[in-house]
Amino acid sequence: MGKAKGHVPIRTCVSCGAKQEKRDLIRLVLNGAGQVVRDDQCKVQGRGAYVCKRKSCLEQLTKNKRLGRRLRIGKAITISPDTWAE
Repeated sequence: MGKAKGHVPIRTCVSCGAKQEKRDLIRLVLNGAGQVVRDDQCKVQGRGAYVCKRKSCLEQLTKNKRLGRRLRIGKAITISPDTWAE
């Protein structure tokens, strides 16, 4: 069975918990060096997490441990400002 025409994947924001279409969120993944990088094409392999494009959600990621838990690593994560540049 294939996906029906018009199927739109829904993902949940790590920061606020809002459900949105996949294309409206930013995907973050851990690269081989253990740094969080932005995955605009959704092609990077590995565990990913989605976050809203709202400034409040992006700022909240640096203050809580939700992203680290979602990516299944036990330490705090630092996110460089370059990650948010489009």
